[in-house]
Amino acid sequence: MINVFDGDADIGRYERNYPSFGAETFEPFELDGAWYALYSSDYTATRVMSLPDCKDLGGEEPAPNDFCPIELYVPRYRKIKYTVRATGEEKENWSFEARAEKFTMPEDDDRSYGWTIGPWLSLPTGFVAGCIWGDDYTWKVQVFDLSEAAKGKIVRSDRFGHVELADKLSLADSLDFDRHMPDWELRATVIRRERRDVATGKLIDPYDE
Repeated sequence: MINVFDGDADIGRYERNYPSFGAETFEPFELDGAWYALYSSDYTATRVMSLPDCKDLGGEEPAPNDFCPIELYVPRYRKIKYTVRATGEEKENWSFEARAEKFTMPEDDDRSYGWTIGPWLSLPTGFVAGCIWGDDYTWKVQVFDLSEAAKGKIVRSDRFGHVELADKLSLADSLDFDRHMPDWELRATVIRRERRDVATGKLIDPYDE
């Protein structure tokens, strides 16, 4: 049984049919001022619920041969805006998670002015670590489009390709995000796992061992 809390208040619960990764496969996020959560009551599927009523909105159906989630993650960030004094160019950076929590507002100087920091926001993109049942022993990462989560629609893809995540790191610690406008759109740095032959440097396929 997975219990859902809002602070100290118990607001709901659901059954999960696999004994592990219960906490890791529940991930709240905010879109357009409303709260939702990705969750996995069946170990072969990810779905979305509304909060705080814990109402199931839709999502994936159980599929034993599909991707099995073991951890879910929706990044949180704050928009930081300022103006370059020399050019008058307005810039916007997105500061994520721990960096945003520690961010201190710079003072106006001869390089920039007009610094502001916005409220906390969630990306309309979620991430899931897991594996295909019966696959090798490594966790892969895939991506959810959450733009229509309010309608119960979440779309998963492997847009990053066949990425094996590093051992002993959480999904949040395996992904680092930045966005610096107008220079570049949202980008991710992925800490991944590679196994290589020491003598030749050749990448080892886990299916060959």
